[in-house]
Amino acid sequence: MADRTPFFASLRWKFALVLALFSGLLMLAVVVVLEKNIRQSLIRENIDKGIGIARGVAFNAEDPLLTGDDLYLFSAVKNALRSPGISYAFIVDRQGSVRAAADMAQVGRSYALPAEAQPLREGDGFRVLRTVREGSAVLDLEIPIFSVAEQPVRLGSIHLGLSEQLISADIASMRRRLALLSAVALVAGSVIAYLLASIFVRPVHALVRGVKAIGEGRLEQHIDLKRRDELGTLTTAFNEMAESLRDKEFIKNTFERYVSKPLATEILRQRDSLRLGGEEKEVTILFSDIRRFTSLAEQLPPTQVVAMLNDYFSRMIEVVNTNNGMVDKLMGDSVMALFGAPIPLGDDPLRAVRCGLVMQQAVAAFNLEQQSRDLPPLEMGIGINTGPVVAGNIGSAMRMEYTVIGDNVNVAARLQGIARPGEVLVSEATYQRVRDQVRATPLEPMTLKGKSRPVGVYRIEELTTAGPEA
Repeated sequence: MADRTPFFASLRWKFALVLALFSGLLMLAVVVVLEKNIRQSLIRENIDKGIGIARGVAFNAEDPLLTGDDLYLFSAVKNALRSPGISYAFIVDRQGSVRAAADMAQVGRSYALPAEAQPLREGDGFRVLRTVREGSAVLDLEIPIFSVAEQPVRLGSIHLGLSEQLISADIASMRRRLALLSAVALVAGSVIAYLLASIFVRPVHALVRGVKAIGEGRLEQHIDLKRRDELGTLTTAFNEMAESLRDKEFIKNTFERYVSKPLATEILRQRDSLRLGGEEKEVTILFSDIRRFTSLAEQLPPTQVVAMLNDYFSRMIEVVNTNNGMVDKLMGDSVMALFGAPIPLGDDPLRAVRCGLVMQQAVAAFNLEQQSRDLPPLEMGIGINTGPVVAGNIGSAMRMEYTVIGDNVNVAARLQGIARPGEVLVSEATYQRVRDQVRATPLEPMTLKGKSRPVGVYRIEELTTAGPEA
């Protein structure tokens, strides 16, 4: 008995102590590495969500502010408050008086934030300040409301209060779960470490590698360990945490499904410069449309029409991606593509024109295959225009899509409407940006539907390396 190693001096105790310390440090590393990033990510998500809601309200609040339609303004405020995490909403006129609020007693009062409000974030057309209301931390999001006249005039602003309680609750919940898992791991490890030391080493190393990988941004981690003990619980929690982070990362990676990989890489590289809430920028818009498709579709069975369209769209989308454009939407038998949004690459008009010519060539190759299968050919017209538009997330809090809006989008659509089969028509604005790289035929200026002045139109014949036209 005298030769027996005291329990507190035994390797089993030492290993249990080391394992307990390691488990605690591991969970502390998880908290330190992830808590700050998760908090910042949640704050950014709340701000981006609030910007989308506020811009939607501001976009539709111009006329009610001018005409005094307070009923509509109150309805807009109530709709904004339905979104989780929004504690208050105010519409304020240019004099700083509250025009609409959930609390009728606030109407007519002067809106002002406490003096201790701290600026948190400011961007193109929005400002976020952190303040305290009724004992709770709130992010006050301000979006100005402008008229849409030729010289915009600020009519007022909308203020949304984004509560930090949900963020704090999520962080606290994460801390509790990690603390619980740490306690379980400590107790279980201390009791059975001397029996299962060799078995524990391998999965613990896997967890360490997984935590380091997540800290480096590699969120595809998954540890396949089928155990029913505390270590299995810890591994399951780790996999659930990794899956949750992958879901958040999925929003950013979704762009790769709609744009070419080089453009997607450029978007991710410049993600700090993106303003997904909406911004004005110069974009080149391309519209293409199949001529007489309705009558053609009546001649074929529906399944064959769908198969033909899928084949056609696959080729068109590939051409757009090859030219680093973004397919904004597919509308029936039409394609709308953007060049210069969300990230401008410098030669956006030229890439759009090249894309249009290659699309016509792709249709010609497609028709040869159609002819070999005794199927009718497709004829396509293309219209291209360049100019300032508003680009960003358009929609509602429940569903949004990245797109562009503005008069220049309509011009591109009108040019596509007058293009004959096989033609690529561009506006004067686009032509002036590519005139040194193309051979084009000027057409008679056309008065497009919805335009008061004639628009210069050019039919692109081919790309050329020749110098400027005489």
